[in-house]
Amino acid sequence: MKRFVLLSAVLILVASPVLAETVSRIAAIINQDVITTAQLDREIDKRVSPEVMESDISPAQRDELRRKVLDQVIEDTLLRQRIEKLGLSISDEDIEQAINDVQSQNNINREQLKEALVAQGLTFEEYRERLREQLLQFKLVGREIQSKIEITNSEMRDYYRAHLDDYRSAPYIRLSRITFRLTADSSAAVMRSKAETALNQLRQGKEFFEVLMQNASTAGVDGGDMGQITEGTLSDSFNRAIHELSPGQTSGIIETAEGFHILRLDERNLGETQTFEIVKDQIKNKMLEEKRAAALAEWTKNLRESADIEILL
Repeated sequence: MKRFVLLSAVLILVASPVLAETVSRIAAIINQDVITTAQLDREIDKRVSPEVMESDISPAQRDELRRKVLDQVIEDTLLRQRIEKLGLSISDEDIEQAINDVQSQNNINREQLKEALVAQGLTFEEYRERLREQLLQFKLVGREIQSKIEITNSEMRDYYRAHLDDYRSAPYIRLSRITFRLTADSSAAVMRSKAETALNQLRQGKEFFEVLMQNASTAGVDGGDMGQITEGTLSDSFNRAIHELSPGQTSGIIETAEGFHILRLDERNLGETQTFEIVKDQIKNKMLEEKRAAALAEWTKNLRESADIEILL
């Protein structure tokens, strides 16, 4: 069955209130909210694969897993509390648009989406609520973090200068060749002689493609423009032959198992650097992402430090 893409890489699951809950014992208290061990167990079921839970892990490892999940539940609860304090909300129209986007991205219809959800153990209503939680968190991040992040033109230019290599294309060369291939009807000596004659003509100033055309009627002789080639990707014998050449110069005879070759270096390009104006938007998006991640980490840390959290596991 076709899988579908959620709006973010990781679903953020907000812990629900403890009302109407059968309380085995309290796992944590976050400001005014209580997280029970029953809630924690359900969150573990959602976040950890059955294979991991059923594997032969030690009691210490199992306890560490529970603590990690609890830590995420605490963070999710703090985010929910902040959303409620700010009075943020998401309309049904926004959720419907998000679902339509998911369907469009995956080229599926509503019934196919519902089938995919069933395969993942979710009802359509549960999925809607998860999307609502995600969208609320996106809105919270936009209000608390995104709107306060700025990237100046000076910062972008400094980044560009510090990362010039990231915006430079790979060095390349352009070559032309004449190849005298070994065939069943011609010996190596004959082909070598033809290659030597051609090389002498080139060294006397005859035009490269004129020499190629003079030999083209001979079986086994071919050549032409080899096109753009990334520097260093040719065979060792070819690389050695052209290493010291300048554009317009011709190599000596290169002998391989295939036959004899003459190369002309047409161009040597050290790699072109894209201008700042071309990559400015790319740099801005990258810097925004980096600043957003750093700001989110700091904001979450401060949110946690200002909360009253008691862990009772």
